[in-house]
Amino acid sequence: MMGEIVQFFRVAFGLIFLFFVPGFAFSLVLFPKKGDLSLTLRIGLSGALSVVIDVLTTLFIDLALHMPTTGFNIFASLLTFTLFCLALWRLEIFVFSRYSGKFTKKADEN
Repeated sequence: MMGEIVQFFRVAFGLIFLFFVPGFAFSLVLFPKKGDLSLTLRIGLSGALSVVIDVLTTLFIDLALHMPTTGFNIFASLLTFTLFCLALWRLEIFVFSRYSGKFTKKADEN
């Protein structure tokens, strides 16, 4: 009984991670500001981007890195990609918040 519940949550979280999380992180990199996309558009884009990212990541680890395409290797690669995208998104937000006033002041002076 307990094993079935654990298996259910493992499958549910795996599908969410596979079909949503990498695409959502990449959509944050592409459109970092909150008002760039509506929530429904971001969720739809996340699903489509996740499928593409999953396929390309699997091909990359198989053909370029010559690693076996096991479930753990695919998960580790997608997790690395997702964390890289989130770090890049935070860097973009930092740069936008730090330097947004400098560019508008120079444009107003001219």
